[in-house]
Amino acid sequence: MKKQGLLALMLVLAMVLTGCTLVQKDPAVDAATEIIRLGDAVVTKGEIQEATESQLNYMAYVYSMYGRSFDPEAEQSISDARNAVIDSFKQELVSNAKIAELGLDQLTAEEETKVQEDAEKTYQSNLDYILSSNYADSDLTDEEKNEKAKAELEATGYSMERALKDARETVLSDKLRAEIIKDVTVTDEEIQADYDSKVEADKTTYETSAGTWATAANRGTTLYYTPAGVRFVKQILVKFKEEDQTKINAANEKVTAAQSDIDAAQAKIDAAQETLDNENATEEDKAAAQTAKTEAEGEKTGAEEALAAAQKEADDALEAAFANIDADADGILAELENGADWDTLMADRTQDPGMQSGITAERGYAVTADMTGFDPAFVTAAMALEKVGDVSGKTRGDTYGYYIIKYVGDSAEGPIALDEVKESIRSSLQSSKETTTYNDTIQAWVDAADFKVDLGALNN
Repeated sequence: MKKQGLLALMLVLAMVLTGCTLVQKDPAVDAATEIIRLGDAVVTKGEIQEATESQLNYMAYVYSMYGRSFDPEAEQSISDARNAVIDSFKQELVSNAKIAELGLDQLTAEEETKVQEDAEKTYQSNLDYILSSNYADSDLTDEEKNEKAKAELEATGYSMERALKDARETVLSDKLRAEIIKDVTVTDEEIQADYDSKVEADKTTYETSAGTWATAANRGTTLYYTPAGVRFVKQILVKFKEEDQTKINAANEKVTAAQSDIDAAQAKIDAAQETLDNENATEEDKAAAQTAKTEAEGEKTGAEEALAAAQKEADDALEAAFANIDADADGILAELENGADWDTLMADRTQDPGMQSGITAERGYAVTADMTGFDPAFVTAAMALEKVGDVSGKTRGDTYGYYIIKYVGDSAEGPIALDEVKESIRSSLQSSKETTTYNDTIQAWVDAADFKVDLGALNN
């Protein structure tokens, strides 16, 4: 009896020390454990765990897109994701409570229609994605494809009911945001202060770097200060014919390959010479180095001959390419000399996409003497034009063909006029103030809310 009693005691102790593993939790009951409560609204353990896992998966995906590592199983990663999820649920609970308190949950017929239309559109978009991904080449009928796609969609937990729920929550959230920001405005004083700040920042950045300013301007960046030395030009580009461009590219590839061979051979020569100059090297090593050097010198000579041949091929291809577009370029110059309207002719004849649409087509390219990123031949020809209205002759480009350039204007040094950017600044400030007001209001509600929280249950 004593032996049996001792065995029983050992069994009890083992169960205690191992966490009583013979007692199993019901997964459904465990998932339904209340973690956060606000009034009658509850967030369960299962909801937080599911959202945390989704957050971790999303972070792993984002990090991978940038080639960075992220460990979703690391303790800190899990803690950070869980805290973010908990904060999000708290914001959701207080938002829902305020929506009900303010009576915003009573939708108009128009809003109900929007909910239905948005839900149907989103559901169909998800359905179409499955159809195109999994059934594009299927022999099934359209009806059969739809049924299978719907089944797959349902299996992910997404249904029309879910789409309707999401659409309704979006409408309610939009109504709450509109209520929070309804009185947000931007004053003229705020616009002036932001303008002054932007002018000063651009002056600091660009006053001694006009080329950087020109590059930013050509990208469509809104700029608030213009440095000295900026002009605007338009161009009619006469591109090489496709077959000629192909020959030029092929010849240039040979030039690059030959130069790489020369560099590789020179590296061998340098390495061998280093051994030959080494007083501590053995005679055997020096003999081997001399042999390697001689072989490398032969390789270099062969590569230099190949480079010369490749360069001649490239030069010949370039000359032939220019010869094949001479008539086109001369014809354009003749039309301009006979009074053709520049912008009309440019729109019809230029082969430069930047001169066909957008701000650069309307205003011209910003050009400065010190800019990079443009063909130097283009920049030199553009800056050589003496006065507004002057047109260059055929300018040989290093890459594309002939440039025919017109000097169309200058950009005055100094701040851009406030009136030109006032509405843009107002819109930006309004958006920023609305976002700040909304976020601050939600956070204030969260801080003041009477949450009942049992985070310890997450770890049980």
